[in-house]
Amino acid sequence: MTETTAASPKARVLFVDDEPRVLTTMRVLFRSQYQVFTAEGGAQALELLKTQPVDVIVSDQRMPGMTGIELLRVARDLNPNAMRILLTGYSDLSAIIGSINEGEIFRFVSKPWANEELSTTVARAVAAARASEAAAAAGDAPAPVGQPPGVLVLDDDPTVPAKIQEILGGDFRVVGATTMDQAVDLMERERIGVVISETRVQSNPVIGLIGTLKQHHPELVSVILTDRADAGTAIELINQGQIYRFITKPIHDSQCKITVSSALRQHHRLAQSPELHQRYEVAAPPPTVTASAGKLLDRIRSLRTAVKRWV
Repeated sequence: MTETTAASPKARVLFVDDEPRVLTTMRVLFRSQYQVFTAEGGAQALELLKTQPVDVIVSDQRMPGMTGIELLRVARDLNPNAMRILLTGYSDLSAIIGSINEGEIFRFVSKPWANEELSTTVARAVAAARASEAAAAAGDAPAPVGQPPGVLVLDDDPTVPAKIQEILGGDFRVVGATTMDQAVDLMERERIGVVISETRVQSNPVIGLIGTLKQHHPELVSVILTDRADAGTAIELINQGQIYRFITKPIHDSQCKITVSSALRQHHRLAQSPELHQRYEVAAPPPTVTASAGKLLDRIRSLRTAVKRWV
């Protein structure tokens, strides 16, 4: 079940897959760098996690008895500082949304994977896990005081911000934008902690905006609220944008309020504990396709001074 070295200072990485040949490959690929643990299914992995903390969990999604998402959801409670990576060879939208909302994964990695890419991803996950341990040792961030930061809603439909304000009530401040330019205008003027966005606005994908925000302002927390969900977009948004939650329309009042409250708490944690930023590092800067898009992303990068003033 495991391959270990006594009193090893190496990071601990758990690989979970029902195919023994995959686990053999992982041992060969990673044993020189890490203390490697393996499990041939979710139940076996959870038994190990009850007695052995690990830094990173890399799990297959499609396994008999327990899916990778089900495993990572429970593993998050058993070992909250561990980073979670999901290997998947197919695109199941509900499974991918579940992994974002319930497993809070660091990366999706497609099968068959490239060894170099997987090695880089695991190394970044290890660094983030160590940073999380340091933050946990430092204790909880002080409770927020005063009025919470605002919630920016980016959607073609101008009625959505008002609907969300109605759901959230007077304890929250909601501002709305129907274009990405308007959204950046508001972020330049307003104290924003959470961005709620459609996947596309004015027919333009928001991945560039969300990814650049997370890259340059990791304390900002993004939630996707959409009626145009697809698996490929969801994978891009977690890998390149580290979105916090992915929820589908129509808006459900209780789900919306719980999600926004949780997202604002997450914003406070990240604002008060910069060492946690590695945990939400984006895979790569999103590409700039047009000159106008490039100017918009430059404006997002220049928000640093304004954002720091509000935190």
